[in-house]
Amino acid sequence: MPIDPQACPGVCNRRARRAWEEYDQAVIAYAEAMDVYVEKHSMYRAAFAVWHPPLASPPIEPREPARPEPPAMQVFHANPVWCRRCPRAIRGALYQINETAAILYAEITGHRSAVVTGMNGRKPLDPPEVIELLDNMYGDLVEVAGYWAEARNHPFRPPRSRGSHARNVTISYLLGELDDILLHPASVEFGGKALYWERKLLNTAKADPASRRSPIQCPRCRERELHREDDGYYKCRSCECLLTQEEHDRRYEDEVDEHDHDEQEAHTT
Repeated sequence: MPIDPQACPGVCNRRARRAWEEYDQAVIAYAEAMDVYVEKHSMYRAAFAVWHPPLASPPIEPREPARPEPPAMQVFHANPVWCRRCPRAIRGALYQINETAAILYAEITGHRSAVVTGMNGRKPLDPPEVIELLDNMYGDLVEVAGYWAEARNHPFRPPRSRGSHARNVTISYLLGELDDILLHPASVEFGGKALYWERKLLNTAKADPASRRSPIQCPRCRERELHREDDGYYKCRSCECLLTQEEHDRRYEDEVDEHDHDEQEAHTT
């Protein structure tokens, strides 16, 4: 079931959505367990009805499964489509998409070392795959820009080419119109795609040394000295704690959620 009809669809409610998904699964499991319980309890009543001393011990009554409780986690509300923080995240994603796409394009055209780091070491980027990735990303963005320009009778027409100039022009237009776009209910899909492409491109690109530094705290020493190594692990330069990419991403999501929660409390007090 939806967590709340007024819930923001952004990352601020990621943990709440996860909790409600787990609750929905628990409700399904509870219904199945109840079917088994009803059948076993019917058998128990029949067996107990014919039991009497000096027969063996009476049959054991089956235990009714516990009904799952709905999550009590706070849900951040949309106003009207997004919460106060998520539009900033989407705007940042568009900036990051443009920057990372430029890095990827430079890598495959030989302006930088065409390698990408991963858990298994370095492997060369495949230019056709990167071109297809950038084309798909541009296609999603230009579709939104075209629809919006048509709906608003703007003279803007997305370039048909798919190079860096076309990408810059399209993203610049979207950034200029973003505040109004995000007031439209259809912007939910667009916002989700922007955040998806940000993650996708960042995972594909080889980060510069300066951008290898993670913004999250080290889980051991609490310093913000985690850096991504060439083998794909994140290593703290303060205490040498190691995190896998999955562990890092999970902690990053938790810190974002905690930050959103703190900001929401500060806004309401």
